[in-house]
Amino acid sequence: MKQSYYLYKSGRIQRKDNTLEIVYKDNTKKSIPIERVDDIYVMTEFDFNTTLLNFLGKYGISVHFFNYYGFYTGTYYPKEALNY
Repeated sequence: MKQSYYLYKSGRIQRKDNTLEIVYKDNTKKSIPIERVDDIYVMTEFDFNTTLLNFLGKYGISVHFFNYYGFYTGTYYPKEALNY
């Protein structure tokens, strides 16, 4: 079952094999199988790279970004999500 993930602690999100690995600033790690992710809400500062965006796009996962005050700033949509 897919679910939404909310990221409130600063860190880095990266691809590790076929999972998402979240490494927080305090060096704790969390691994999430890509098949369980529907979309990601980033509520704080996070580092990522284009390899991760390509990986998320392959699985149709959107990433929503919010600023320091919690206001919506934008979304990364995979290409296939916007084809009409």
